[in-house]
Amino acid sequence: MQTRSFTPCTAVLVLVLAGCSSTAVKENIQDGPPSGSLVDISTIPDAVPAPIQVPLKNTPYTLGGETYYPLATASGYFESGMASWYGTKFHGKQTANGEIYDLYKMTAAHKTLPLPSYVKVTNLENGHSVVVRVNDRGPFHGERLIDLSYVAARKLGFADSGLARVSIEGIDLESFTRSPIRDGQLLYLQLAALKNHHNAQLMRRDVFAKTGIHAKVIKGEEVIPMYRVRIGPVESLDQLEVLLETLEAGQFDAPYLVYEQLITNHPAEETKPQES
Repeated sequence: MQTRSFTPCTAVLVLVLAGCSSTAVKENIQDGPPSGSLVDISTIPDAVPAPIQVPLKNTPYTLGGETYYPLATASGYFESGMASWYGTKFHGKQTANGEIYDLYKMTAAHKTLPLPSYVKVTNLENGHSVVVRVNDRGPFHGERLIDLSYVAARKLGFADSGLARVSIEGIDLESFTRSPIRDGQLLYLQLAALKNHHNAQLMRRDVFAKTGIHAKVIKGEEVIPMYRVRIGPVESLDQLEVLLETLEAGQFDAPYLVYEQLITNHPAEETKPQES
């Protein structure tokens, strides 16, 4: 597994950065993947590019004698370079954005993108792409451009090798969901991916009972199928915001972004739930 070194944060830098990046803290333990059985990455959809409702963190900061000038927006950003990932060493610790790093969530660290922001990352070696939420600063090691969460690296196919050449495209939130069709796909929100069909149906009915939102259950094509509870298609940024607020008011966990082919053979089960 990869061995990584990081530049330590001083007390002064903590004040400058308003919370040091987890990727900038040096500790005497090695980073690595979680122990035990591997997580099923098919159950972890991409991050949902949602309207930013918190103040952006994009003030200049100095680290290791170098000053970084974060961007005002991720819109229009595009760059290629090396990606790495961080895992158990920082799991459960605070990121530069004040959030808690979770190696099972689709997040990333970047030196100059605003916090938070959303980007599409593509592994140039295999063509796989993911959407992640940038909520941390880093990587401060060599020429690496972005540090991805462990599960994001798994989905991009380079968790074992530790490094991959990627392209990073900033997402313009105003236009991202303007059209419900992207590359022949429809945009949906996924609430859960469950192994038990009955539990998926119970969640679908619970969503309708608490929010009035119609959800559907999609049976996966795995050997042991997963049952995905989805809402959509989402047709605009305004609709996305309303759906997120309604689900939060109903005390449901934040959903994830997924796509479905415009023409699909997925057996959508009971698309409109019964009210009883």
